[in-house]
Amino acid sequence: MRRIGIVGAGISGLVTAKTFLEEGFGVTVFETEDEVGGVWARSRRYPGLTTQNPRDTYAFSDFPMPTSYPDWPAGEQVQAYLAAYADRFGVTPCLRLRTRVTRAEPTGDGRGWRVTSEDAEGRTETQEFDWLVVANGIHSAPRVPDLPGRAEFEAAGGRVMHSTQLHDAAEVAGKRVAVIGYAKSAADAACAATATAREVTLVFRRALWKMPKYFFGRVHLKYVLATRFSEALFRDDRPEGIERVLHSVGRPGVWLFWRGVERALRKSFALDAHGLTPEVPIEKMVGCSLSLAAGGFFDHVREGRIRVRRGQPARFTDGGLELGDGGRVDADVVVFGTGFVQDAPFLPRWVMERVRGTDGSFRLFRSILPTDVPRLAFIGYNSSLYSQLTSEIGARWLAEHAQGRISLPSQAEMGRQIDERLAWLRANRPDSLAGGTCVVPFNFHYINRLLRDMGARTWRSRNRLREYMMPVDPSLYGDLRAELEAWRSRRAAPHEPGIAREADVAVG
Repeated sequence: MRRIGIVGAGISGLVTAKTFLEEGFGVTVFETEDEVGGVWARSRRYPGLTTQNPRDTYAFSDFPMPTSYPDWPAGEQVQAYLAAYADRFGVTPCLRLRTRVTRAEPTGDGRGWRVTSEDAEGRTETQEFDWLVVANGIHSAPRVPDLPGRAEFEAAGGRVMHSTQLHDAAEVAGKRVAVIGYAKSAADAACAATATAREVTLVFRRALWKMPKYFFGRVHLKYVLATRFSEALFRDDRPEGIERVLHSVGRPGVWLFWRGVERALRKSFALDAHGLTPEVPIEKMVGCSLSLAAGGFFDHVREGRIRVRRGQPARFTDGGLELGDGGRVDADVVVFGTGFVQDAPFLPRWVMERVRGTDGSFRLFRSILPTDVPRLAFIGYNSSLYSQLTSEIGARWLAEHAQGRISLPSQAEMGRQIDERLAWLRANRPDSLAGGTCVVPFNFHYINRLLRDMGARTWRSRNRLREYMMPVDPSLYGDLRAELEAWRSRRAAPHEPGIAREADVAVG
């Protein structure tokens, strides 16, 4: 039996395990936590954590979230959903919880991987697999800047933590709290701290656009950002269909649309009054740094419960932080909402040098495969607005490739395509680069490329207009495996004149 080792039991690891189990592989999933969920596990959740996606867009294609969940499910609800998913599809028996992968290296013949792991009791084990999938996620290792003066700050009673370590607002009760950052985790941590802290200051280098759950108080976010049509309003390097019109003769209309969105956000959140209007146009900034204005963040700012201070922390001082401009922020607790380090520390250095470019960006074909490290793959390094779906389609793509069912370009051609895409992002959408691990805002473009590689339909329903204008519906992809199996059966059968492959006539 072919065997696959998977590092990480979050969204991406679980769907990869389920996909390869369906294909008859022996599966082992290594997870350092004591439960599945990745960023949704209890050790990572902070007060008030919710999804940034509505419930019906943040689900696997064949396993909808419970209708009893709210529109934006809480972190513990997402974890329960993922645990139920693992149970439903037979992944739970494959889990090795509280087990850390310490080393993974290619076998001597280059046809597999040797993985060494250590459990919570310190027992080590080495196993061999035909494939290794890194699904530890791009949010697995908290990034905390190493600022001068930290030891002295903590010795004097100060506390430093990452946003993922703030599990209860009681931890900052009566304290002066400085939160560093502006993306979702930083804003959420600041909002949570207002419940008990003496004062809360958000320190940020630059403002980012944040989205409301409803535009103009009535238009749901998913109709603005989660449709094929809304994606067409962003200029891609390879425009398709109507996009060619929108970004040529229709460019003034697209420009006016985004200025209207900006005006609505500036007015709704009083951005100008508080110096929180981003400098970068919204259509250029929408990427993996995009976040929901949850927790009443702008209400807290407007009412003074969260102070905002633009600046770059330079060093810890006695009782607070000194900023790069010489200013000071008083603080007893400093919470870094500064994101995560994208890394796979268990892989040999020479492997990571092939996986990452000189600028640190991951060089992965289709955001999955290194071009010259055999039988190694990354799932979940294709972060999108609907990561459940992109991880699921990515896992199916990988399963097809692992069984020799996809014809890939040459190594040189794959490298050329990767370089070309990264260069275009650096020049045109630097805020969307994210170390080469983000496909936002071109979510459907990315999914469609994977589907075309597999020979599957890019349009998933008969009503293309509805599919184009309505929010993403993961259930439309629930028959993908059956579609691919049916095509293989037809191809193996004697050819009948006049019968065309469905994908050949339906690809869009």
